[in-house]
Amino acid sequence: MKSAVFITGLKSRVFNGNLFNKPSKEVRAEINKVIKIIDRQRIDKVNEVKKPIDDFNDRTKTLTAKLSTVSDNLGKQLNDYNDKRRAGKHEIQFAKFKQIIDEYGLQLDQVPYNPKWDNLSLAFPTFVKEAKEVCEKVLQTQKQLKEIRQAVIARGDELGIGVQPFLEQVGKRDLAAILREMSKYKQELIDVQRKKDELQKEFEKNNKILPNGKVIDTKTGEVVDEKVTVRLIIKDLTQYQIAQLKSYLRDNGLHGTFKVINNEVTNV
Repeated sequence: MKSAVFITGLKSRVFNGNLFNKPSKEVRAEINKVIKIIDRQRIDKVNEVKKPIDDFNDRTKTLTAKLSTVSDNLGKQLNDYNDKRRAGKHEIQFAKFKQIIDEYGLQLDQVPYNPKWDNLSLAFPTFVKEAKEVCEKVLQTQKQLKEIRQAVIARGDELGIGVQPFLEQVGKRDLAAILREMSKYKQELIDVQRKKDELQKEFEKNNKILPNGKVIDTKTGEVVDEKVTVRLIIKDLTQYQIAQLKSYLRDNGLHGTFKVINNEVTNV
């Protein structure tokens, strides 16, 4: 109230002109004094009004923190409960899953178990239906792959070429691409053999093999080559690789004894 009386008196003196009859320094000092009083009252009033708001905020924060803790605990309990339910559901359904794939004559490593089947919202009949659909799809794929392998083998027999490298492509490339590759390979073999035959004829035309194994140029009489015996040891070959090696040696006019690991000896 004192400040209000002071400010009222100051206003009266300003409007009546009394204040400005004093020196400027005194006037300025009185004005600054009023400013400080007003600021102090403003701060006091603001703090007075703000205090209940701050108290309310503190109480609500404390309450919401307690409620959040309760909610988090309930959430954890619900998650643990649902995890146990899912684990129990998985155990029951996986047993049924194994029964289904047995009925289709399949193995566990051939049919993937879909994790979504363990969802609590998924009905058991839906799981059974989808599991059977997956098994049917696997059987269909196996049937298609078998037919492709049979087609590759038949084409290999027709072309007279080995099929192992092409069988390894089954399931990775479509049948048409594999058959094109086989035809291309056969043509390459024909081209290579034709070239070899031409070189052999040219060799036989210009050279002569003597009984001692020396090869001479029929025009100059110069020794241009000499036959020798070589022992070649190659380990860890598959039966397919052995057959390919024999074929390669024969195609290049190389003859001799071929001894495999089990001590069987065959002529090349």
